[in-house]
Amino acid sequence: MALAPAPAQAFQALALVDAGPGAVADCGWEEPGFPACDGPGQARPRLYTSARLYLPDLRTQPMFDLHIRVLPGGRRTLRLANTIWNSGQGSLELTGELDPATNQTRVLQHIDTAQGDPRKYLVGEFVWHPTHDHWHFDEFTLYQLWTLKADRSLDQVVASSDKLSYCVIDSDVVDGEHPGFSPRRSYANCGQRQQGLSVGWGDTYKSFLDGQSLDLTGLPDGFYALTSSVNPNGVIIEEDYTNNSAQLYLAIRGNQVSEVTLKQIRAAECDKTVCE
Repeated sequence: MALAPAPAQAFQALALVDAGPGAVADCGWEEPGFPACDGPGQARPRLYTSARLYLPDLRTQPMFDLHIRVLPGGRRTLRLANTIWNSGQGSLELTGELDPATNQTRVLQHIDTAQGDPRKYLVGEFVWHPTHDHWHFDEFTLYQLWTLKADRSLDQVVASSDKLSYCVIDSDVVDGEHPGFSPRRSYANCGQRQQGLSVGWGDTYKSFLDGQSLDLTGLPDGFYALTSSVNPNGVIIEEDYTNNSAQLYLAIRGNQVSEVTLKQIRAAECDKTVCE
């Protein structure tokens, strides 16, 4: 079944103008003719093309294997597992190139086009992760624990992983029925030269890995919301930026954590003399 390339309007706020095949565009790097970033931490992809592109669409599945671990000294951490997957029409392909001027490994995202002239765009860098002992794509995902308002909407962040780097590979089949799915793992190495996610494949980080935790020390018992967001800076070019986060509700009681529903939260907080 042939795939239909993503239309230009899929990029929403990204500027679309003509560029030659293989053009590189982004802020934050000294590329002649392209705009600079607005400031530190404000990097966003600038897409300069009129081609129709086969784009990835990154999503986060609900977190699992949630448990609290008590560390020496009484620190409490919430451990979690997380799967990020690609539901788009094209693979996420990231290749590294060493910049001798900065000694950084900058990362180019390769995108296939309907015209048959692949494009590449500068989206970030690979960094060495000493505890995992391999290369990661920097600032790929973010975990946050939120308090809830009276209407159960998100209130304040009380614990955060900060933006975590990932070795981006095909580790698990998520949607084998996707029309663009291939049973062959195209990305299996955490190297400095190439990483990525094939269509229909996911990348799972187990709860025991470094970075898969939030510090709960001093946090009172109660109900919270846990969120996971992929591509938090919006630097990877994809079909849809509105579906990058997953959320679930937790009840934390001492050293125990359990997933709950909004209905269970309302029932637990309800005054039985008032609520039915």
